[in-house]
Amino acid sequence: MLTTIRTCARPALGSRLAACLLAGLLALPAQAAPSTASGTSTGRDVVGTWIARIDQRAAELEAMPRVQQTRVGYGSVLKKGDGGMVDVVAPGPVRPSDVPEGTAPAAGTAPTVVVTPPAEPVPQADPSATPGNALSGTATPGTVVEVLPPPPALTIQVRARAADRVGRLSTRLIELGFLNQEQWTESFDDNLETAVRAFQLSEGLMQDGKVGEVTRQALDRTPKEAAKLMRGATASMRAFQASVPDTVILVNLPSQTVSYIERGKLNFTMRAVVGRPSRQTPLLQDRVTSVTINPTWTVPPTVLVEDKLPVLRKKGNTGIKDAVVYLDGVEVVPESINWWQVTPERIRIVQKPGDDNALGRFRFNLTNGDGIFLHGTNDPRLFERDLRAASSGCVRLADARMVAETLLRPAKLDSAAIERQLDSGKTKTVSLPNAVPVRFVYWTSTVETDGTVRVHPGIYDDVPTSSSAPSATQAPAAAGTVSAPRRVEPKPVRPTPAVAPQAAPAPAQPSSTATPARAADTRNGAEAVRTAM
Repeated sequence: MLTTIRTCARPALGSRLAACLLAGLLALPAQAAPSTASGTSTGRDVVGTWIARIDQRAAELEAMPRVQQTRVGYGSVLKKGDGGMVDVVAPGPVRPSDVPEGTAPAAGTAPTVVVTPPAEPVPQADPSATPGNALSGTATPGTVVEVLPPPPALTIQVRARAADRVGRLSTRLIELGFLNQEQWTESFDDNLETAVRAFQLSEGLMQDGKVGEVTRQALDRTPKEAAKLMRGATASMRAFQASVPDTVILVNLPSQTVSYIERGKLNFTMRAVVGRPSRQTPLLQDRVTSVTINPTWTVPPTVLVEDKLPVLRKKGNTGIKDAVVYLDGVEVVPESINWWQVTPERIRIVQKPGDDNALGRFRFNLTNGDGIFLHGTNDPRLFERDLRAASSGCVRLADARMVAETLLRPAKLDSAAIERQLDSGKTKTVSLPNAVPVRFVYWTSTVETDGTVRVHPGIYDDVPTSSSAPSATQAPAAAGTVSAPRRVEPKPVRPTPAVAPQAAPAPAQPSSTATPARAADTRNGAEAVRTAM
C-alpha cells in the first residue's frame, strides 16, 4: 500500500519540482538585471532608458483621438487684470469761454459770454420783448449772459483688446481640465491665474501665473505636434547613443539645461543659459580639462566690437565694473583716450575676479576653437525665466559651485579647499586628472528623474551645426573668427600710440597716463581667454 502511494506521488512531486525549477530560471535574469545594471551601467544605458520612455509617451499621444483644440494665439504677455471691460471717457463738447486762450478758468466758476454790440445799427427790438427774454431769442447788446456748466464727462465701458485672447485662454484651460466650465471669463481674474499656475506646474515651467511665449506654446501645442518633437528627439538620441561616454556632461540647447552622467548614472541636471539666436551656441564635442577659481574675464572680440567699443566711444568708459583697459598692451585710463581713433584689435578689456565678474567664480575650460566654455554668472535672475537663450554663446550654469566640487573631487580638492580659495580672491586654475567629455546636443524632448516626459520647442530657427574639438595640430582659426583658448600676453609697449587728431582736445599720451604694463590674464596664475561669454 505504501509502495503504491509513493509510486503515485512521484509524478506529482516531479512535476512540481520541475515547475519550481523553471520558474526560478525564468526569474533569475529579471532579479539579476538590476544588480548588473547597478554595477556596470553605461552612458548608453541612460540614453537608452530615455529613448524608451519618450517613445512610449509619443505612442500614447499618437493614439489619442483627435479633438477640437482652442489656440490662444500670438500676442503680448497675458497677466492678471487683462481683458474684460475697461472704462473709456468720451470727449465732451467744446465750451465757449471768455478766458484767454491757453488760460484755464478758475475752479468752481462758470464761464460767461459777453454779447458785444454789432458795428452797424440794428433795428429796434419789439417793445413788448423784455431784455434777455428767452422767447425773443435775442439779448440786449453788452449784456453779460451766464453759460451753464457743461454736463459731467461721459464714461462708457468697452471690451479690452486682450479680451478675445483671455477668452480663448479660458476655453483652452477648460479643455485641459484646469478650469471649470462655469469659470469661463474674458477677464484675467484670480481663478484664471490659479489655473495658469497649475498648468505651468504640470509642464515644468516657472509658475508665475503669466502667459508668456513659452507658456503659450505649451498651451497651443497639439498632441500630434508634441509627439513629432518627441520622435525627432529620439532619432537624435539614437544617433548619439552609440558614442556616448560613460561619464559625460550633456548641454541640451532646447531645454537650456546641463546634465552630468557619472559612470553610467545621472548625477544631476540644472538650468543653464545658452547663446541667444543672434549668437548661437554650436553643437560641440569637447572636454573639460581644467577649472579656474576666481577667473578674470577678457572681453571677447565680438562683444568688444559690437557692445563695448561703442560705449567707450560714447561715454569714455567700458560700463564694466572692475575692468582694466589695455591699449597696445599698456594699461590706460579710458577717459584719456579718443577711442574714435583706435581700432578694435588694439584694445583689450579685462575684468578682475570677484562677485561682479561676468563669469562668476568658476570657469570650466574647454579646448574648442570657438571660444565656448562653461562658467558661473554674476546675474542669477536669468535662471528664473523659461526662455534662457541670452548669452553670447557660452553656457552659464545655475549652480557652478556644485559642478566645480563634482569635477574637482578626483583632483583631491574638497569643498573646504575650494572655499578657502574663493575667500583668498586669487585666481587659480586646477587641471583635472582625467578630462571630462562634454557633448552639446539639440534634443526637443527630455525625461525627468520621475519619468515625466518634457517637450522643448527649438530655440533657434536653424539647428546649429556640429563641431568637434580641434586637434593639437589643427591650424589656427581664420581671420575674423575667435581664436582658441590660450595664454594671452600683452603686446609690447609702443612709445607713442596714435591719439586724437589735432582739432580734438589732446588726450594724455600713454607714456604719461599709462602705468607699467601688467598682464591681467597672467596675474595670480590666471588665464584670460579671449572667448564668448
